[in-house]
Amino acid sequence: MRPALAPEIAHRDGLFVDGRVVPARSRAVVEIVSPSDGTVVGSVPDGSAADVDAAVASARAAFADPRGWRTWEPADRAAALERLADLLQERDAELTVLLAHEIGRPVGGAPARANRAAELLRYYAGIARSLVVDEVRPVPERRGPGSVRRSIVRRGPRGVTAAIVPYNGTLPMGMYKIGPTLALGGTVVLKPPPQAPLEAFLFAECAAAAGLPPGVVNVVTGGRETGEALVGHPGVDIVGFTGSSEAGRHIAARCAAALTPVVLELGGKSAAVLLDDADLDRFAAALPFLAYTFTGQNCFIQSRVIVPRAMLAEVTERVAEVSASLPVGDPFDPATRLGPLISAAHRDRVEGLIAAGRAEGARLVSGGERPKGLDDGFYLTPAVFTEARSEMRICQEEVFGPVVTIIPASDEDEAVAIANDTDFGLAGSVWSADEARALRVAARLDTGTVGVNGFGFNTAAPFAGRRSSGLGTELGPEGFEAYVQYQSFHLVG
Repeated sequence: MRPALAPEIAHRDGLFVDGRVVPARSRAVVEIVSPSDGTVVGSVPDGSAADVDAAVASARAAFADPRGWRTWEPADRAAALERLADLLQERDAELTVLLAHEIGRPVGGAPARANRAAELLRYYAGIARSLVVDEVRPVPERRGPGSVRRSIVRRGPRGVTAAIVPYNGTLPMGMYKIGPTLALGGTVVLKPPPQAPLEAFLFAECAAAAGLPPGVVNVVTGGRETGEALVGHPGVDIVGFTGSSEAGRHIAARCAAALTPVVLELGGKSAAVLLDDADLDRFAAALPFLAYTFTGQNCFIQSRVIVPRAMLAEVTERVAEVSASLPVGDPFDPATRLGPLISAAHRDRVEGLIAAGRAEGARLVSGGERPKGLDDGFYLTPAVFTEARSEMRICQEEVFGPVVTIIPASDEDEAVAIANDTDFGLAGSVWSADEARALRVAARLDTGTVGVNGFGFNTAAPFAGRRSSGLGTELGPEGFEAYVQYQSFHLVG
């Protein structure tokens, strides 16, 4: 039996502004459709430009407060972030149910979501504790009386951050932007995705309970027009966006016109490169995470598997076997590994790319069908293509679904060339029994992050896309620096 969402959680009549829920100016509503059965499970306001104005004004007032969050000692802000992390973890079970309803994420995989957000908050709290706000820098060479004796370089927040996040990671990907902002003393307007906006309210409530002053965290919900109003708002000092490359280009253009700094984490078409000495058992064991996390709806997914031509048949058999073994079904069933796609329209798009793969000559060896008995949701079995060529659409376009394409290569050089033959450059992996060899090949991949004999994330290491995969850096000290604004004081005489 499915646990129900409490009405006060599922149906939000207002927005979170200035530390509380306030009535929305807009009367329009966004209905939340569960991808697991097509039913409406909740609703939120479709925020207007006036709603965005109110949220940004709240964030600006909190930032300008002469005794507010910005003026707290870094250690005190860090303590508040750690309290916030604790409160998020206390709501793990609630968030697990919420994610299964909102986005169809299987209950067996959802609990780590809130924990991941808490981990990120604690990491940035640690940076805040060790932050040197005023760094004294000597002058390399004095030029005589009246010249600069030394300088003080101050690190501070940029101001108001607009954090715009996708349905596959409202809290974790939100913390990539919100964590550094809050640690530095900045304030936030969070716009969650229209498909999955409810967890943003839980986050805001936890922030208030953790003692963050009113206006430091604000939430405005809505669709594309709401996002447009937020990105173009003159009261926003930096935009952090995770989403599609198409949307990212549009946001970059808007921000460029206003000279607003922007950090973009966009799409991917990553490759897993198997060398001739790869451990296929290890690769097969990693494949469910590597290729099918959240039913393939993730930016880092390694949807292209590049293999030595002599190993094509064996690897194809292994990939097809693993893919067919993953139970597709109701996200509330503990046995389910792959839930639904986010919407009927998105499933139609994925099916269109599968059809294009077949039409262009790739061989579909497994899956790509709507499973029987799951007619009410937006389900699709994992599709495995083999004998693909790099120029095919399924090898070039981000599918954002459960589709793996196996591409043969004649040698190591051709494998690297195929891996780099894409407009994207976000992630990837190299598989070899010789770690030094794998690292040499990994260094030749034109992508921001490469795993060796696996893939994962290190909160302390930068995550940055190249080309159509993004602009700027998230995670690590480098991701923190993106939200720093510098000011220099020169002492003369």
